Amino acid sequence: MNNYIEVNYKTYSTVLSALEALKDLPYVLGLDFETQSLYSNAERAEAKELLKEDLDRPTERLCKLVANSSGLSFPSITKITHMNIGISEKEAIVIVIDNVYMEKTILNWLVTSNHHFVIHNSGFDLKQVYVKTGKLPKHYDDTQLLTKSFINNADTWKANTGLKILMGQYYKPSWSLVKEDYNNEDLKKESFLEYCAIDACACW
Repeated sequence: MNNYIEVNYKTYSTVLSALEALKDLPYVLGLDFETQSLYSNAERAEAKELLKEDLDRPTERLCKLVANSSGLSFPSITKITHMNIGISEKEAIVIVIDNVYMEKTILNWLVTSNHHFVIHNSGFDLKQVYVKTGKLPKHYDDTQLLTKSFINNADTWKANTGLKILMGQYYKPSWSLVKEDYNNEDLKKESFLEYCAIDACACW
């Protein structure tokens, strides 16, 4: 028998159901995003093939941008696929975002909300928010920056403040071992939804 925290979560994939789920939540919420390239797997594969040919300079640059893009690229060429909200250490909401309207609606809720968001590595998540809305949430804290200030070690390897390093012992080991798949086009894959939920709870 283990003592890992069991996470319960609900998934929403329409604007109406998502906005309804976001009503009457506690004041403090964990926040985490999952992202992908704006370009499909097929488009990136095509760009890689084109790079094998003799291309003019502008076309070559465009093909490199497309071929090398991922969920970690600059927000102008990425899309948010999931917004994960931690309600407690064991309860979460996962909102699947599969179109631009859904993304805009959810981000508008985020930047107008009076909730206080706890984010780990806000430089990633809030860059998405700011580039796409020109705004930031009203109230938030970055737990990674807070942890960095506690550890305060100049040796990077002694000051690893990744979320899984800090919280991996509390949740099932499979969560820490999963490598984020920025190329999976099945946004409702059950194992990944669970991963999203644990991310949000771990932030909380």
